Amino acid sequence: MSKKILIVDDDPVIVRLMQSKLKEQGYDVFTAVDGLDALVKVKKENPDLVVLDIVMPEINGYDVCCELRFNKNFEKIPIVIVTETEKEIDDNIGERVNIEHLSKPVDIKELMEKIEKLLNG
Repeated sequence: MSKKILIVDDDPVIVRLMQSKLKEQGYDVFTAVDGLDALVKVKKENPDLVVLDIVMPEINGYDVCCELRFNKNFEKIPIVIVTETEKEIDDNIGERVNIEHLSKPVDIKELMEKIEKLLNG
């Protein structure tokens, strides 16, 4: 059974690129356009990993991340945070379990490496 990955980003170009590459690698991919949509889809689909933008309408990526980490059902889901500037990254992000980060524009090879690391140890 293939691993399920949720891509959360309000930029459709980035979503299509990541979705295409992840599907090529055999992942089951679904998407969300903002943080609110992401929380609904996490509860419905229970993904194995979330690729999460920070700056989004409705609910931002930090709030989604906090919501997942403080919910017993979803606290262990690995998260790859994708952001346009390093300033958007919390200084303590490296200390958190199962959270990685990447800067935009996303290097697909680096994204794949982080996903493999989080899903397969």
